[in-house]
Amino acid sequence: MMVGIKNNRRTLYTKQQLKESLIELLHDHDLDKITVTEICNLANINRGTFYAHYANPSELFAEIETDLITKIEPLLGSFNEPLETWLPPILQVIKDQDAATKIMIGNIREYKVFQVMLAPIREKTLQNFQQRFHEDDEHILGYYYEFFFSGAIHVIINWLSSGAKESTQSITKIISNITQQ
Repeated sequence: MMVGIKNNRRTLYTKQQLKESLIELLHDHDLDKITVTEICNLANINRGTFYAHYANPSELFAEIETDLITKIEPLLGSFNEPLETWLPPILQVIKDQDAATKIMIGNIREYKVFQVMLAPIREKTLQNFQQRFHEDDEHILGYYYEFFFSGAIHVIINWLSSGAKESTQSITKIISNITQQ
């Protein structure tokens, strides 16, 4: 690639180093407490280079989120398929980026990555609950969904927090079993 091209190899490498450094720092620090200097020191990149690509650590984190969306969207597949088919690969992506996803899960309604994932899941789940509970009131169905959703998210948070020792299939089975009760 030519020098000066926005996505040349050096730029891609630099951005990857910055992302990896931020993710490493997220294991022990809150995003709002991480400084550009800390990221640059860990990445062995100067501050000027950081600012050539990002305005602040939050903007860098937003790009990490966008990267996650790019990885997860093709895995969503068809929600007509069983949960056991499409959820394990998504859980693997979440596991691979656990520091970033823990932050996103902690404030789930603020992050696009989960909104992309949840929109079709919500519709399918509401249809399922409508049939199972013989309920047509959308407001009441919303309560059922919130109960299910909160439980599933906490299962994933606990799984990540405990080192994600169980397989993605085991976590999927737990979530699936609860939805089928």
